[in-house]
Amino acid sequence: MQNTRRSTTRIAVTLGATVAVILSGAVATGVYAHSSTSGSHSVSTLSGSDDSGHDEDEDGIPDASDRDDDNDGTPDASDHDKDGDGIDDATDADDDDDGVDDEQETDLDDDGLDDDSASETDIDGDGQADDSASENDIDGDGRGDAARSENDIDGDGRPDGSGTENDIDGDGRADDSGAESDIDGDGVKDASDRDVDGDGVRNGVDRDVDGDGVRNGVDRDADGDGARNRSDRKPRGL
Repeated sequence: MQNTRRSTTRIAVTLGATVAVILSGAVATGVYAHSSTSGSHSVSTLSGSDDSGHDEDEDGIPDASDRDDDNDGTPDASDHDKDGDGIDDATDADDDDDGVDDEQETDLDDDGLDDDSASETDIDGDGQADDSASENDIDGDGRGDAARSENDIDGDGRPDGSGTENDIDGDGRADDSGAESDIDGDGVKDASDRDVDGDGVRNGVDRDVDGDGVRNGVDRDADGDGARNRSDRKPRGL
C-alpha cells in the first residue's frame, strides 16, 4: 500500500514539473493560447508574452509577419483592403483593424516595423517603396502626397509644416539632419526637386520651402539641409 502511494506521489510530482516547464516555455516564447467557447473564437496571450501579435484572420500567424492579414488570397502588398472589412484602405480610418486610428498609428501596415524608423521603407504596405517615384501616397490615405489637401504625408498625426514634424516622409531621417536628401520622399532629390517639402506649392512661391513651420525669411536653414543659410553653398529649392 505504501509503495502504491509513493508511486502515485512521484507521478504527480513529475507531471506537475512537466506542466510547469511547458507553461514557462510557452510564456518565454510568446505562444498564444486559442480557446473556443459556445462557438465563439477567442485569442488570449499568456502572461509575460509579447502582446503585439494581432492576428486579423486568426490563422495563427501574427499580422506583423502575415503576408495576407485578412486571408482573402490577395497578398497585403497589393491588397487595397488589408483588414477585409469592405472599406478600401484609402478611405479606411483603421487599415489594419487593430482598434487604433490610422492618424494615431505607429505601424500603419501592421508589419511590426515602426513607421518612423529607417527600417520601414513601405509605410502603408502597398508594395511600393516610400522613396520611389512610383509611390505618390506614402501613408495610403487616398490623398496624393503632392496634393495641397495632404498635410501629413507619412500619416503620423503630426501635420507637415506645423513645426512639430521633422521627418515629413517618415523615413527615420530628420529633415534638417543633413542626411536627408529627399524631404518629401517623392523619389526626387531635393537639389532638383521643384517642391522640396511636397506641399503642392512650387519652391519659387513657397513661403516655407522645407516645410518646417518656419517661413523662409526668418528660417536660419530655409531649405532644411542642415546647413545655415550664410554658409550654405548649395541651397535646395532657393
